[in-house]
Amino acid sequence: MTPRGPAGGSGLEKLSRSEIVTTALEVLDEHGLPNLSMRRISDYLEVQPSALYWHFPNKQSLLAAVSDRILHPLTAETWLFPRAGGEPGTQQTRTLAIQLRTALLSRRDGAELVSSSFALDLLTVDLLRMIAGAARSDFDLGGAGSRTCADAVVHYTIGQVFHEQQQAHAAAVGAVQASTPHPLGPQDPTDRFTAGLELILAGAAGLATDEPSTAP
Repeated sequence: MTPRGPAGGSGLEKLSRSEIVTTALEVLDEHGLPNLSMRRISDYLEVQPSALYWHFPNKQSLLAAVSDRILHPLTAETWLFPRAGGEPGTQQTRTLAIQLRTALLSRRDGAELVSSSFALDLLTVDLLRMIAGAARSDFDLGGAGSRTCADAVVHYTIGQVFHEQQQAHAAAVGAVQASTPHPLGPQDPTDRFTAGLELILAGAAGLATDEPSTAP
C-alpha cells in the first residue's frame, strides 16, 4: 500500500479517529499484529505519531478501537426475550457465535487482537452482554446461567479462531507443515468449530432444565 496523508491536507484537524482506525486495519492486514505500530500507522497517514496520540491516549486504546471496528457487525444483531413469541431453541446464541467467528477471521490476527482488548476490558462492544442476552432468550436461563453460557461461547470462539489463524500463518511462512485433522473429528475448520459450539449449546440447554430462570 502507498502511504497517504489525511484527506484535504495535513494537520490534526484533518485527521479523524475513524481514518486512523481504517488505516490501522489496513496495516494489520498487510503486516500483522506484531508490526502494527503507531509509527507505521502514522507513516501510512504521512503524519507524525503525535497526531495519533491526539486522538488516542496510548496504543492499547487504539487497538481497542480497531477491535471494536472488527466486532461492529455483531451490534446489528437483536434477539427476542423469553416468552416474546419466538420458538425456543438455540438460533440466536448460535448466530452470534458464528458472526463473532466470521468477524475475527475477516482480519489478519483478528482473534489475537480482539482477545487482548477483551482481556483488558477495553471493548465498547459488550460481547458478554450480547451473548448472555441471546442465551437468556434461547434457553430462558437466569442471570448466572446466561453469563456462564456467554463466557463459554466467547472464550471458545476466540480461542478456536486464534488457533486457526496461528496455524494458517505458520504454514504460510513455512514455519510448520499444515496439520492433519484428527481422523475422528471434522476435517473442515468450520465444521470443527460448529461441532464444539453445538456441544456448548447442548450444555446450556441442559443447564436450563436444572436452573429456573430469574429473568423478569
